[in-house]
Amino acid sequence: MGERFRPPAGRYCDVVMKGGITSGVVYPKAICALADHYRFRNVGGTSAGAIAAAATAAAEYGRDRGGGGFETLAQLPDFLGGEGHLIGLFQPQASTRHLHGVLIASMVAKERGLRKKLAAARALAPYAAGLGLGALPGLLIAAMLALTGALSGSLGLLIGASVLAAVALLVFAPLGAVLGAGVMLARDLNLKVTENGFGLCSGMPTRPTRPGDAQALTPWLHETIETCAGHRDRPAGRPLTFGDLWCGPGQTLADIENDDDRQINLAMMTTNLVNRRAHQMPWEEGDWFFSPEEFSKLFPEDVVRHLVEHPRPPEGTESTRSLVGRGLAWRQGLRPLPEGKDLPILVAARMSLSFPVLLTAVPLWRFDYTWKENEARLEEWRAWGKELADAGRGGLLEHPGAWSVAQPPAEPAIFERCWFSDGGISSNFPVHFFDRLVPRRPTFAIDLRPFAFGREPSPVQAENVEMAHKNGDQIRDWWYRFPAPSPSRFGLADRRLAAFLGAAVKTMQNRADEAQMRVPGYRDRVAHVNLSQSEGGMNLNMKEQAIEDLTERGEAAADRLITAYDPEKWRGVTISWRNHRWTRFRSSLAVLEQMSTYFAAGVKDADYVAGERRLLDTAATYPLAEWQKELAEEEVRSIEALAAAAAAAVPRKTPPGMRFKAPKPPPVGRISPKE
Repeated sequence: MGERFRPPAGRYCDVVMKGGITSGVVYPKAICALADHYRFRNVGGTSAGAIAAAATAAAEYGRDRGGGGFETLAQLPDFLGGEGHLIGLFQPQASTRHLHGVLIASMVAKERGLRKKLAAARALAPYAAGLGLGALPGLLIAAMLALTGALSGSLGLLIGASVLAAVALLVFAPLGAVLGAGVMLARDLNLKVTENGFGLCSGMPTRPTRPGDAQALTPWLHETIETCAGHRDRPAGRPLTFGDLWCGPGQTLADIENDDDRQINLAMMTTNLVNRRAHQMPWEEGDWFFSPEEFSKLFPEDVVRHLVEHPRPPEGTESTRSLVGRGLAWRQGLRPLPEGKDLPILVAARMSLSFPVLLTAVPLWRFDYTWKENEARLEEWRAWGKELADAGRGGLLEHPGAWSVAQPPAEPAIFERCWFSDGGISSNFPVHFFDRLVPRRPTFAIDLRPFAFGREPSPVQAENVEMAHKNGDQIRDWWYRFPAPSPSRFGLADRRLAAFLGAAVKTMQNRADEAQMRVPGYRDRVAHVNLSQSEGGMNLNMKEQAIEDLTERGEAAADRLITAYDPEKWRGVTISWRNHRWTRFRSSLAVLEQMSTYFAAGVKDADYVAGERRLLDTAATYPLAEWQKELAEEEVRSIEALAAAAAAAVPRKTPPGMRFKAPKPPPVGRISPKE
């Protein structure tokens, strides 16, 4: 690999990448620039950013294995900039081919040139019947009016009928044609996209591939990950897993006690639309199952085989209940989803980048415990499993094919399908990944956002990138303006309502991420790449020059981060690694102080005033061992002492203690569920 990608020993960083099609162009060379100066310990991404995150983690894994992963990563923009390569990754199924053509045509139609417009118009050919049927009433009315005028023998009636016929021909017929085609489009969207897993494309090829064929998204991403990782060093046909990343060279899973022990930690977001919650992958919940038949349509054969051959083992003390659940799944054609250590990173990446409607959602299965009938059935099966175990016949539970011998309950408990879609739906820029109160290494993030109002792209790409220079920078909210009113009298070209609805969706996606970026110790480690309207969003048809410009902006963003956080050049520079650590330290003290104050006030109730023991001894659930009670007493006294010290701070200020003149906007500490 030469001298590139050989950072100083012991220099590590974390990196988080945002969603959006543009990320596949912006991030690769930015990551390579960072890789010259840092090794990556934690890598996170969501939506399309999961592609770059998976490739980055794989390249770090292969860095010392001669895999050439970062060289492969650096070539991605050139590949995506090739004629039709980006669009070619998204190959529709036969049932959705026409809809996919309309989507691509809508992007091409925005380009200049008659040929582009005609090519876009041809995409509507499959909906010619709708166009014709919709236009037919207007054409018939026009013909009848014209005929009536011609046969009337009156010049006045002839003129009036001709005018009305022209209106029917030029207004009602086109409107009817649009309505007819729209009805056919809506029908296809509602039926064919739904039947195809709520997407136009599965990510897999639609027919057996031949030499020279364009690769579909998932096989291409699979090959990219394996190439970056130096796959020749691992067993043939075995995909790269999260456990591979965690172990790194010379370490086994037995050596890993917590996240900090992992050599490379990869995290991605996905969104569970049925339970309406976000999930950070990989997760450790053990009640998820997959259908090999469904997954064979979404993932390469070797990946599905690996999933089937590495089921999550039964869960410890609840093994009887767990085995019953696994047996019920087996009888319904389902298999346990592997543990995080055995999960291929390709599966997590695909679940994170399931762009709604463009890519099919990924189905996983679990029990619905809120359905009373299902819950009752499951209890019957659990009781049956316990009877087998108590009678010494528990071995049958591991062989679901022999259950009929043991006369199981007649009605099986039913698994329900959960649809997992794009991680960007719930968090499009998870800048909170890998967060610590006081960081041990920088966590870099590269944001993608539109230009500020009144600004245009500069030909000098570094000028299209922004980053905080001092502590007060980037503290203000970013503005996403609605378009100006349309000058058209008819209002058909007015885009304000569409912008309002789009803003509502994007606010639901990004509200937490936008707020997080303003927090002290966060905004100073984010480089912002500004995008024009033609460069962002779901633009699958970017020109070669646009891709070159975005690639250069990504490198410029990485250079800003490298320069600011260079440990040799921190003196005299406001934004620096030491300043960052100090800001987080200062801000975290204020948060911990406030939390301790609330905690101390909460425990001083009627049950507590007589002493810690009285409160601790009343626990009816989650009992404490004696040594835990002693530890709890000591911790409570320490927290009370911290709260008292803050209250007694001199000089007395409001707010007191470390909250006085703390970095703004002040963050808060709260209990929230793990994603």
